[in-house]
Amino acid sequence: MSMVFTAKEPALLDKAKVGDKIRFHAVDEGGKLVVTDIQPAK
Repeated sequence: MSMVFTAKEPALLDKAKVGDKIRFHAVDEGGKLVVTDIQPAK
């Protein structure tokens, strides 16, 4: 299964690179899942 997310602010994507384990918060904005926060997973 795959899901599509959109970053609320493109600068959020600078916090992670491919392969990083992250935690994120997403909200539903008109049927689109929008990431509002990204943090490294502990």
